[in-house]
Amino acid sequence: MIILYDNESAANTDIQATGMTTYGAQTTFTPPGKVHRIMQKRWKKNVAGMLAVGHPTCRYVATACATFPALDYMNKVRKALAMGGPTFLHTFDPCPKGWDYHPRYSHELGELGIKCGIFPLYEVIEGDVTYTYDCRKKGRIPVREYLMRQGRFAHLIDEDIDYIQKMVDQMWDEWDIPGVAPLKGILKATNKVPAGVS
Repeated sequence: MIILYDNESAANTDIQATGMTTYGAQTTFTPPGKVHRIMQKRWKKNVAGMLAVGHPTCRYVATACATFPALDYMNKVRKALAMGGPTFLHTFDPCPKGWDYHPRYSHELGELGIKCGIFPLYEVIEGDVTYTYDCRKKGRIPVREYLMRQGRFAHLIDEDIDYIQKMVDQMWDEWDIPGVAPLKGILKATNKVPAGVS
């Protein structure tokens, strides 16, 4: 079992941007300035979805956040260990230093990241996708509530936040499987298409 601890930066080398860094975030390598307000212009890589698509022999792929709720995280670890064979867990881990907030709010930021839909919680068991928290059904909160609690996004203006909201909306409203797309073609090829996906 491999667990990817994702704090959205290369924290051991002083909070550098990586392929896991959220669009618009300030890092040591992507500081906002007068010429370019936003330096981090890439959208966060969907590692769990890419692994589920690119490695069909991986028997279990899941996303988790220890603060939302911890039981979901522990159950996914148990499933991965019990299943045996190659398994992968991508965890969403708020970082007080890199995200620029007081450590007492780590739990709250983890919850907000999930509830706004910027980080979907799901599991893929041998090609079958199940959401362990579907923010479409729970009432997705605006991404602004998540972004504005962190100093790394303090330089964003309304149009930047609107763009991030649009990207998250598109992921949930237009992709075949939010957070997992484009998985449909691979699943069709292996005859493991989840219910509701044509």
